[in-house]
Amino acid sequence: MATDTKSTIIELYKKLFEVFDAGKLDELVTYYTTDCKSVTPGKTRCGREGIKETCKLLLASSERYKVKGDFDVVISDDESMAYLTVLLELPKSDGTTSSGTNLCIFKKVDGAYLVSLDMFS
Repeated sequence: MATDTKSTIIELYKKLFEVFDAGKLDELVTYYTTDCKSVTPGKTRCGREGIKETCKLLLASSERYKVKGDFDVVISDDESMAYLTVLLELPKSDGTTSSGTNLCIFKKVDGAYLVSLDMFS
């Protein structure tokens, strides 16, 4: 069962990227818990409105993160929580790149996994 859950978490993460890239922030936040947190260097935002705020800043830039590593997914024994880590790379308009790790903690709410914490460092 854990293998199926890992696949579910990875597909959900990919869906988050797809919805974000389409600029569908109202849909995007439905994949987050109501009490979620977004943590980026120097800033922590809370709740779905905080997620929207973070995403609006990212969408204002033409630069987009790309997955550059393998997904590492760990599922709790009771499958009520999961965490995913992956290396992201940000190609910049000046030809340079920066990279960091994205950590998402998923919590099962009413039978569906939602992001509770989205952290980038």
